[in-house]
Amino acid sequence: MGWSYEQQNRLQKEIDILSQYFPAFSYTNVGGSVCVEGWMKTNARNNYKIRVYVPNDLPYSVPEVVITYPNPVKDYLGKSLIDFGTSSVMHLLSPKDGYPKICHYRSSNWNGNITFYKVLMKVRIWLEALDGHKNTGKTLDYYLTHQNE
Repeated sequence: MGWSYEQQNRLQKEIDILSQYFPAFSYTNVGGSVCVEGWMKTNARNNYKIRVYVPNDLPYSVPEVVITYPNPVKDYLGKSLIDFGTSSVMHLLSPKDGYPKICHYRSSNWNGNITFYKVLMKVRIWLEALDGHKNTGKTLDYYLTHQNE
């Protein structure tokens, strides 16, 4: 896919921001899709590999975010998160490419000024909630409120 001049500038801006705040993330091509991938470590010292799919109409659509490692990602009882499908209490959307897809922004709350940095901050909070769930069995909704953004 060819990026417009404005999209190329936006991608460069995203690279600049991520290199400062999330240096473990970089651009990659996955099955013809441009993605941002990298590792996050939670406070419980669990490592997760995150993939953010760059939307073709960047910056106007919510980027899809999946967890690619560990695979499978399991819940408190050892059930794979992809088995939940779409789940509001677990803050999951329908799986993508065989990986659990994280709900981080509602499309109605998305705007073109939101950067991947902010998306990844929400992903980090989501992962902390997942670790809490793994320790207590309480749903992610217990830890995450449905925010207005």
